[in-house]
Amino acid sequence: MGHSNKYGDKMVYCGKCGKDNPTGAKFCEDCGAVLEAAPVAQQPKAVYSSGNWLSHEHAGFVSRFIAYLVDVIILGIIGRIVAIPFGTSYSYGYNMEYNTGFDLNPVGSILTAIIALAYIVYFEGGKGATPGKMLMKLKVIGTDGRMPIGYGTAVIRWIGKIISAVVLLLGFIWILFDKEKQGWHDKIANTFVVKQ
Repeated sequence: MGHSNKYGDKMVYCGKCGKDNPTGAKFCEDCGAVLEAAPVAQQPKAVYSSGNWLSHEHAGFVSRFIAYLVDVIILGIIGRIVAIPFGTSYSYGYNMEYNTGFDLNPVGSILTAIIALAYIVYFEGGKGATPGKMLMKLKVIGTDGRMPIGYGTAVIRWIGKIISAVVLLLGFIWILFDKEKQGWHDKIANTFVVKQ
């Protein structure tokens, strides 16, 4: 917010007209704007430049897990609807029989996988967030700051999620210990999940 002029004196920058004002000034000498109202460091958040998203706080495990549960519920409802015409079951743990979805006939299984892939890729690749992440006010960004990440990166991230899951879910648990709060799928796809 403050910087020095050519004489080394601290100055306060006016975000409205661009004038340097003496330290401690409450109003701009040129335009009269309140200096605290528009500091340089707080430009409008609607401008999503690449550097802007990288300055956002990384989302932790809990908010990401809640977003995941919301998406699982949505995909579960869609999966049940898709499974009906094939006379298959999509009931995870229903009646304590622990059907894991593998009893779907091949057509139902393939359709369910395609729907899940399309859901993730469309929302994360094109919109920056799935409905679950939207609810939790999270965004998936590239490590270079781009948002949305694009469909290709979203596919890579989806494959990374499979890898994160099959190794005893360690790829997801990794978020708890990683300094950047990245899961393995984030590292594979070069992405971060940040708070809006």
